[in-house]
Amino acid sequence: MEEIFAMLLALTAPEPDGAYFDARLAQGEGAPVEVTNCLGPLATPEIVGETIICGTVTVPEDHDDPDNGQTVDLAFAILRAETSYPADDPLVYLHGGPGIGNLDHGLSFMAEAFAPFRATRDVIIFDQRAAGISSASVSCYDEITANIADVAVEGAMPFEADENGNPVVAQFLRDCIAEIGAGGTDLTAYNTRQNALDVPTILTAIGYDAWNLYGISYGTKLTLETMRVAPEGIRSVVIDGVAPPWVRLYETLALPLAESMERLVQDCAAEPACDAAYPDLGTVLTDVIARSTAGDIMFDGEQVPPQVVISFFIERNNRHHLGSLTPYIPAMIYELSRGEDGPTIDMVVNDWNWSVPPTDAVAVMAARKDDLTEQQAQLLRLALGDAEIIGKATDALGIAVADLRRQLHRDRALGPMPGLFDAELSAALPETVTTSDAARAALQDYAALRLGARTRDRLSDFVQTHFEGPHLSRLLSLLEAMTEDEIAAVFDYAATTVRSRTLDFQENWIDLLLYACQEDVPYNTYDGYQKVTAEQPYDVSSYFNDAGMGVFMVCEAFENVERDNWHEVVESDIPTVSIGSGWDTQTAASWAEEATRGLTNAQHFFIAEAGHGALAYADCVGDMTAAFFNDPTRVLDDSCVKATAVPPFYIAPWVEETDAN
Repeated sequence: MEEIFAMLLALTAPEPDGAYFDARLAQGEGAPVEVTNCLGPLATPEIVGETIICGTVTVPEDHDDPDNGQTVDLAFAILRAETSYPADDPLVYLHGGPGIGNLDHGLSFMAEAFAPFRATRDVIIFDQRAAGISSASVSCYDEITANIADVAVEGAMPFEADENGNPVVAQFLRDCIAEIGAGGTDLTAYNTRQNALDVPTILTAIGYDAWNLYGISYGTKLTLETMRVAPEGIRSVVIDGVAPPWVRLYETLALPLAESMERLVQDCAAEPACDAAYPDLGTVLTDVIARSTAGDIMFDGEQVPPQVVISFFIERNNRHHLGSLTPYIPAMIYELSRGEDGPTIDMVVNDWNWSVPPTDAVAVMAARKDDLTEQQAQLLRLALGDAEIIGKATDALGIAVADLRRQLHRDRALGPMPGLFDAELSAALPETVTTSDAARAALQDYAALRLGARTRDRLSDFVQTHFEGPHLSRLLSLLEAMTEDEIAAVFDYAATTVRSRTLDFQENWIDLLLYACQEDVPYNTYDGYQKVTAEQPYDVSSYFNDAGMGVFMVCEAFENVERDNWHEVVESDIPTVSIGSGWDTQTAASWAEEATRGLTNAQHFFIAEAGHGALAYADCVGDMTAAFFNDPTRVLDDSCVKATAVPPFYIAPWVEETDAN
């Protein structure tokens, strides 16, 4: 309770105690640093300026020609260590994608995922160049503004139909790329090598001279490239959900999924009870996919396409800390094959919505009903009741603190008038903008506020164009009463709002493709994709064919840029832990071992019951890697491997009934 009161006191203080971060940033050198507001949601205990700080570091667009005048602002966050004596070398998280940042919406999740490391050291997170909120230099502002309704509301796609109805690259995407280049941006500088050179530039700028890297997904590519081109300062490395640069990633789209399917088949065969209940599971799975492709699998009176069968494995990979679906998948496959009732499918899909229920009070009491006296059982019931109350109170506290944090930011950083203006604007929209054409026009003009003059008259013109009646009068009165700083805050809020609503398009159709099309696709072919997919033990082509064809088609809009040394095995003696996971359908578990081929000081682990980025699934992975960062010379044992072993498989009730008959 005392910690909660201390947190609330700090949160509501006029100014945070910024001594720690002031001292840290004062040690920085090199690239310019600017402190900015942290975008929410934040974890409940965080105090901006005291436990977390956010900002930007301005780096050269081209590290090989740093004086050419072109720069990129990279957004970062420092999550302060929860100790008075932190290690000098922080953990630096290199995110995946490529192009999918974390700082617009992910700081709360990041704080939870990297909590084990904050016990001893700071955690640094940054959105890489052409990723998340570090995408300003590769954003086509005019094209997005002109098509804002399609981008922000309807979800613009990179394809359109030609006169014959065939898919082609959308002209909007081509125009967007052309606009970015015409603005002076060198698109060829947005690659993993330049990204790797950003790492030491950022860290020395914010006051560190040694660091530890934790890469997940594309972040493992970036980590390996940083080990190759910018190894100075790296103390140790973890790569988790590994994609080595020399793997032809777009030819092998199907391989990770096929590996995870084959592994489940092998795990079932290795358990006598599962093998007896679901014999020849691999053969049955192959048959179910073939029959569903032919339209011959029915469930609840509806045809089951092969994508549904494959979704059993995809959904398993998507569940972070939600219990394992592994035990139930063999029964689900057999139920589709049998074509009769499907109680396991109903339970997992309809009752649980793919999320295995957590242990609750009823389950605890049932597990201990034969072990306790009546008095002990009564005390356990009281304790479980108190635990439920604490859980609800914790949730309520988190909501209240988030609301308080938003209100404090609105009143202190923006001032009350911009907040009132935004509230009035929101109230006016449904009453005065009543047609689709009017809504599109208002949205387009609002998006245009991101650029150009930031004046009171411009805002006045905007509201007079799109609003009328009492709402217009109130909006104009609010504008008249605002200071110049408050006027600027309205423009800032508009820019942040539009960026948030267009971020999915920016990340998925510009940022990701800049990397994929310029440096990966030149080494991959659609013929190669078809060949590798056909070689897999299970036919997963129905799940990947559209994506496989799509990535090669859309990359026609980008220039292919061949990179020297990019597909060579990375050689290094930096202490490294490489982790592959059994559920992972995005990066093959086998690639974790492959990545260590040129690493002379590496340890490799396979975590059976985890998905893409094992850290987010299994608590022991955080414990294991935190211990490694504390002592990179330590030889880690297999405790985490054992703790995440495949659990016993579920034997559906109909199995015994079938055996009895």
